[in-house]
Amino acid sequence: MKLNQDFEMAVKTIRLLKRRKRGEYVQTAEIADRLDFAVGYLQKVIHVLGRHGLVDSKRGRIGGVRLQAKTITLLDVWKATIGEGDLNDPPVNVMARPLKSFADAMDKVVLYKGK
Repeated sequence: MKLNQDFEMAVKTIRLLKRRKRGEYVQTAEIADRLDFAVGYLQKVIHVLGRHGLVDSKRGRIGGVRLQAKTITLLDVWKATIGEGDLNDPPVNVMARPLKSFADAMDKVVLYKGK
């Protein structure tokens, strides 16, 4: 299990989007520019977040991305970008309890809570 760039990009993107007016689409190019990410790679991460119901994206001139889920925790982002594999089925049994504690702690950290 390792932290990766997708997880970091997703967290930073969600934090940027939560500062916007609810329902407002933000263009991916603007997010990439403000957070210093490559647009193409950010689009991949946003697609993953969309598949997990965390964000909604719309193509076109007036499109972009916006938050969709009512509440987003660090665990939600972890599961979307890294997966649940090691959390639910650790490679070594002795890791089961620490990973459960880790997942429980991440589930308590709320990145976004809608109104």
